[in-house]
Amino acid sequence: MDYQGIEKRRFIRAKFPCVILIHTLHEHVITTYTENISAGGVRVVIEEKLETSSTVGLEIQIKSNTIACKGRIVWVVDKESPYKKGVFYYDTGIEFYEIKEEGRHIISDAIEEILKTEK
Repeated sequence: MDYQGIEKRRFIRAKFPCVILIHTLHEHVITTYTENISAGGVRVVIEEKLETSSTVGLEIQIKSNTIACKGRIVWVVDKESPYKKGVFYYDTGIEFYEIKEEGRHIISDAIEEILKTEK
């Protein structure tokens, strides 16, 4: 993302491409990979523009764990495909809520492991 503003994140994030299923209000599922993830939320790039402040159901696959929670769309940035003129993708930030502490710990542990290997 090209955002250059002040960083206001409460949780450390890491580039960690894991499978995520997004259950929309329109009762269909978007399957994608995370761009980055933290214990507080996730960034994905998808082909569908979701409404800011809308809620979605999430299933995140981290190693052998599936974390189910709800998410709130906090920002969306339109990105034109560098390969096809007129085709857009949507860089989307989703904040977790209604997530069990166990799920948050699984995410935190995975992030710590990734950050250790990056040093």
